[in-house]
Amino acid sequence: MIDSIKKNSLEFFNTNGLPSKKLENWKFTSSKNFKNFNKSLSSNKVEKIESDELSIVFINGVLNKDSLENFKFADLIEVKNLNELTKKELLYFSESYLNESMFNLGVSEFENGSYISFKKNSVIEEVINIKNYFFENGQNERVSSFNMLSYNYYEIEKDVALSVDSMVKSSFFNKEFIEVDLNKVGSDAKINILNLGKKEQHVDNNILINHKAEHCTSFQHVRNVLDNKSTAVFNGKVIVAEGAQQTDSNQSNKNLLLSLESNAFSNPQLEIYADDVSCGHGSTTGALDENSIFYLRARGIDYSSAQKILIKAFAKEVIDDFSLSSLQDISEIALDSWIDG
Repeated sequence: MIDSIKKNSLEFFNTNGLPSKKLENWKFTSSKNFKNFNKSLSSNKVEKIESDELSIVFINGVLNKDSLENFKFADLIEVKNLNELTKKELLYFSESYLNESMFNLGVSEFENGSYISFKKNSVIEEVINIKNYFFENGQNERVSSFNMLSYNYYEIEKDVALSVDSMVKSSFFNKEFIEVDLNKVGSDAKINILNLGKKEQHVDNNILINHKAEHCTSFQHVRNVLDNKSTAVFNGKVIVAEGAQQTDSNQSNKNLLLSLESNAFSNPQLEIYADDVSCGHGSTTGALDENSIFYLRARGIDYSSAQKILIKAFAKEVIDDFSLSSLQDISEIALDSWIDG
């Protein structure tokens, strides 16, 4: 089954080629960046990740077997290689991704993956965390199944809460697609993203949230800190279907430009087909506030240190929204390193 899907995906890519800037999701991102990357994955080992008894861990898209040994409910789950699956419905893709050339290219080069299922009648009354850590090597090569691209699709059922927390630091090129379908009553999705860019680095977030049921909530919080000639793109969209009453949704994109040559492109969107909803979106782009810098300098803080304090305060607001304290700690250390670098 996998081979058939890979073949169809390759045919799609060969027919359509690399994405054009005429496409809405690629308007500010050029496919010429792909020429800077090695197709093969890095063989370098990444650092070891400690896992707790309630977490299943992936590293660069690959299941970390050590985490299964520590997992409290290991006897209630079954893990299969995707190559072993025979039911097509278990390999369900977003319809919008199927029209993406680069997604199809990634599927055509698929080599390995994991399918995790819980045994029938399993009862678990604790929160389980599925963590996916990505690392880069020294050559700006994104070590993941899609190299510099990631496509994430979530279908959320009744009373399920989804948290997506992401921090991108000094990646030469990073484009991320996130799509969430809120299918049943009471579902909730929170997406928090911090991007840090220097030199000529480029980050691009495309987020689509489909509210298909009543009494669901969603929140997008994306912040970019950009220096030198770096660029950032935010395409955030929320669609509230007819009948999805009592929807509560908010989008926030804030961009801090540390250089006159840095650029941010922001495009928050709402499509609402229900009348009893609370939806909002907002976007701001600007430099450090000179009045705030003056205030800190008046209290004996030098100019450079004052800048660093304000940069950290801006970025930390999204880090504080991350769902796990351990992830907040790791991200704050990485933020400090980036600011001082």
